[in-house]
Amino acid sequence: MKALLLAAGFGTRLHPLTQNTPKCLMRVGDKPMLDHWLYKLERLGVTEFIINTHYLAEKVHDFIDSHSLKSKIKLSFEPKLLGTANTLIRNLDALKNDDCFIVHVDNYCADTLDKMIEQFRRRPQTCVATMLVFHTNRPTECGIIEYDHNKIVTGFYEKVVSPPSNVANGAVYLFSETYLHQLQQQKVLLTDISIDIIPTLLGKMNCYFTHDYFQDIGKPETLDHANKWYMAALSK
Repeated sequence: MKALLLAAGFGTRLHPLTQNTPKCLMRVGDKPMLDHWLYKLERLGVTEFIINTHYLAEKVHDFIDSHSLKSKIKLSFEPKLLGTANTLIRNLDALKNDDCFIVHVDNYCADTLDKMIEQFRRRPQTCVATMLVFHTNRPTECGIIEYDHNKIVTGFYEKVVSPPSNVANGAVYLFSETYLHQLQQQKVLLTDISIDIIPTLLGKMNCYFTHDYFQDIGKPETLDHANKWYMAALSK
């Protein structure tokens, strides 16, 4: 299995915390967000990682240069931000010959994801991907999904005023090798995974519900919440 870790953003909502530290190196507990994801996915069997970089890229490069998993990691610098879908397409040659995790690194996820892999492997034959979803108390700030009795995604609403539910896209995906090959054959311009790819996978993507702690750390208050949860979990 391979993984693309999306880590290039500016972290604007986290300013001034991200003035000198990229969002992907923000700490939850004793680890930067990149470490939480690298070690989680490596334990699940991911053998190759690609991490895209842009904002304060040199700090991410220095961090990886001394990392214990350095031999498994390739950095993909973007002089200009490509957009998440375009980043995926740019790296398809390296990713397409295996199933692949696609992860937005600014989400803290307590779930081990073992069961997500199980659900991906047991997905209906019509599905080419699996999306992690969770229940949110801020549905207008999230991409919201609808799903059928087989847990296949049937509707998707990206940050709308009146979302139809509180089941949110966690921006953690498992894409099959089959789909990655299909994607490479497409000739349309794609920029954002949520806007340009997910709507094309309605009926072709199943969802995995996590009931463990899940938090976007993109704002100071949510980063603080994740840290408080982490410390409380350690003390149990």
